[in-house]
Amino acid sequence: MSDAKQLTALQLVVILISTMIGVGIVLMPRELANEVDSPDLWISIIFGAIAISVISIIYVLLASRYPGKTFFELSPLIMGKSLGFFFNLYYILYSLIVAAYIMRITAGIIKNYLLDTTPLYVIIGTFILVSFYLLSNGAGDVVRFFQLYFPVMLFMFFVLCLLSIKDVDIQNVRPVLKNDFLSTLGGVKITFFSFLGVEFLLIFASLIKKKRVKSLLFTVWTSIGITALIYVIFHIISIGVLGVAELKEITFPTIELAKSIEFQGFFFERFELIFLFGWLTTAFTSFTAYAFSMTLGLKRLIKPSNWMLLISAAGIFTATLLPKGLTEVFHYSAYIQIISLIAIVALPAILLIVSFFRGDSYAS
Repeated sequence: MSDAKQLTALQLVVILISTMIGVGIVLMPRELANEVDSPDLWISIIFGAIAISVISIIYVLLASRYPGKTFFELSPLIMGKSLGFFFNLYYILYSLIVAAYIMRITAGIIKNYLLDTTPLYVIIGTFILVSFYLLSNGAGDVVRFFQLYFPVMLFMFFVLCLLSIKDVDIQNVRPVLKNDFLSTLGGVKITFFSFLGVEFLLIFASLIKKKRVKSLLFTVWTSIGITALIYVIFHIISIGVLGVAELKEITFPTIELAKSIEFQGFFFERFELIFLFGWLTTAFTSFTAYAFSMTLGLKRLIKPSNWMLLISAAGIFTATLLPKGLTEVFHYSAYIQIISLIAIVALPAILLIVSFFRGDSYAS
């Protein structure tokens, strides 16, 4: 097959949004409702989008100073061989952990709502097998898959919003700005991580042609803006239909929202089955992006071989099965946030600062 040579701005937007919207859209409403405890929780999403937009400037500056270089290539270039090795190793472990987290949540939802009698390892194994088959064909097929299913994902979310609007109780959404500013701002520690995936600008950098900072920044901020808009609309509808008190109690409020919609007399009476099909696509694209990052890093770290994909898949499969249940997975989420913060903020920031001090740049 022919592989992708260069990404357009639109393709980059599709990749970033597809990576950002994963399990966060089904988990965030409950976590945010517990943290903010008011109808203002959607405002925390806007604050989270602003925070990640500021951080994304680091990625854009690195991508502009080292055009065509991925995170795994520019780490040893800036930090030297030894430190660069540890930077890359950390990023590979980060990709492995996030991929396993996404996979475990997704498998739990599939088992709870679709395949309750199927063993968990069969669900996980099948999901990973399909994803790594896609990865085996190269970045070109990954990008094309993201493009193919992006409209499906948007359509499912649009239909869910449209069908749920009639059940919105405006009293549940009011009053706006009920909380003090600091309480609403506190929700950022949750919403910030719902934009994980924007850092993949540095993973797909080899497919991005040399661009001006303003142009690249516009593309990244557009991706964050669209993702934030989808999150905000979803959360306002969720609050309107379920209310904050119910959001705090339900594990997967978005799916319960879809479950409340029925088509009496139709072949598919339960809308959540149709919605889950669309959502699973987003979970799959998000998981595949992190699996791609892991394999890309391993290619730089060790000599590429036919066994590398198999070893990567086995590593994710094992890590996914380590937690005994979803409660244990949720317990680990706080640690994953710390690991993510180092990977997406601290490491890129150190690379940029050292790069400035050294005066290195491949931009001409």
